[in-house]
Amino acid sequence: MLPELLIAYASRAGSTAEVAEALGAGLREAGLLVEVQPISEVESVRGWKALIVGAPLYCGRFPGDFHKFLARHRDALEILHPWCFVLGPTKAEARLFESARAEAEKELGRHPWLPLRELHVFGGKWDPRTIPFPFSLVKLVPANPVGKIPASDVRDWAAIRAWAHAIARQVKSAA
Repeated sequence: MLPELLIAYASRAGSTAEVAEALGAGLREAGLLVEVQPISEVESVRGWKALIVGAPLYCGRFPGDFHKFLARHRDALEILHPWCFVLGPTKAEARLFESARAEAEKELGRHPWLPLRELHVFGGKWDPRTIPFPFSLVKLVPANPVGKIPASDVRDWAAIRAWAHAIARQVKSAA
């Protein structure tokens, strides 16, 4: 039997993957059948009852593979009306969350046909030891500022679980 809900995510350093897995756990707690997959492993989104897509923001941009995923699955996404989560700020400041939302909306604006049910911005994680390529090249620059930025993790696990439960209620009521 095909699970009811697919969570497809882009992740470079693993933080978004961890959030996708936590969402999956919350949805399972609420009684849904869920599959969590990196977007690179998703062959089709047809046949799913519901879909959540997720991606990190790096310097105000989504990874290119996220945009390719949306374009490749356009026909099904127009029918599914997915939820979308974004990992953004690495400091718990309201203005940074507002900025991340505006950046995410701008990036999603590249796909004006995409009818999202909801866009949710979660705090992100910054660990200079796991900076993805090509951003990791900055570490090679003498006197680079990256090494001076302290590690942080402002992902709100309770909010992530609460959002999963809210989605589960919506999926169940539509069944």
